[in-house]
Amino acid sequence: MSYQIYSHVLPSATPGTQRILKAHHFGEAGARPKVYFQAGLHADEWPGFLVLNRLIKLLKKADKSGLIQGEIVIVPVANPIGLAQNFHGYIPGRFAFSDGGGNFNRNWPQLGSKVHKRIKHDVTGDAETNVTLIRKAIREELTLLPENTELQGMKKMLLALSMDADDIIDLHCSGEACMHAYVAQEFEDHFRPLLALLGAKVGLSELETGAASFDETNVSVWRDLKSHYAHLVPWGSRSLTVELRGENDISEEYAQQDAKALLDYLILREVVSGEAPIIDDSDVKYYPLDAMDLVKAPCAGIVCYHKAIGEEVEAGEEIGEVVNLMEDDVDTSSYPLIARTNGVFFARVQRRLVVYGESIAKIAGREHLAFREIGHLFED
Repeated sequence: MSYQIYSHVLPSATPGTQRILKAHHFGEAGARPKVYFQAGLHADEWPGFLVLNRLIKLLKKADKSGLIQGEIVIVPVANPIGLAQNFHGYIPGRFAFSDGGGNFNRNWPQLGSKVHKRIKHDVTGDAETNVTLIRKAIREELTLLPENTELQGMKKMLLALSMDADDIIDLHCSGEACMHAYVAQEFEDHFRPLLALLGAKVGLSELETGAASFDETNVSVWRDLKSHYAHLVPWGSRSLTVELRGENDISEEYAQQDAKALLDYLILREVVSGEAPIIDDSDVKYYPLDAMDLVKAPCAGIVCYHKAIGEEVEAGEEIGEVVNLMEDDVDTSSYPLIARTNGVFFARVQRRLVVYGESIAKIAGREHLAFREIGHLFED
């Protein structure tokens, strides 16, 4: 059997404390294809924890039957630092409290230019040779990343486990949402079967978001090198972020369903032996990320939605309202939420008390929106 668990100790942030990352490995190290999964990088997003727990169960059975052909690495709890932010039962988990703060899924180390310097005199006319060369250079650069803090150590370890994978699948969720994913434009066709298996009808198609998120960082080296060498450098890694519905969409039924979809995807990619699933991707649609309308709260107050998650909406349509609790005249205290694009109302914040000016709902549109700025497509 090939199944092994490795515990990676993070640098100790304060006296007497220590956190670990546990990585579950299936298959022989170096076997191809390699697929990497993680969940909970935003430590307030928990559906992926149970999904990967159930996927590990399925893979242990497959391993006992000798069905693992490639390599699979699973980090079911990717952010123990964020999970420690427990305040009277509330775990914020999205932003670091140290190392300058900031979103845990932003500003990851970018290695493209450093890897380019290492390999530029050794690139050959053979694409596969170049892939091997680049992966070696990535490993060398990863060893040089600092780990002077707990957060640096965590980022370095997660990248070390993932950056040589053929597919990187980062599991997140939204406040309230239907199943959807953020996919680089170059990988739309590659990941369409995965979206279909998961039942995701909405894919947000990205260019450069400017976020330097985990999934973007894993492919940024290859994107950078392809701009220099074109077809001589194929995609050595492909990644995406899957949003597993909403924060409270956690159940045994969902977990079994999603884990089976991920296993079917591994079979489809010939990482695991088995009968290839039949894929019907007719319902999967990609929407440009720069066409996504972020609906803002027109005032502070209580939000009431008139449209359900997954419904089609039209520009100018009222999808809900915010009631200003401080208005003297209750007859005029409701302010409408107006869609600014035609598309699908696919996500919204979970809480109903909202702050003036914050983004509280998302609509996947089809046409570029002038107020959406390329390079700044994600909000924290």
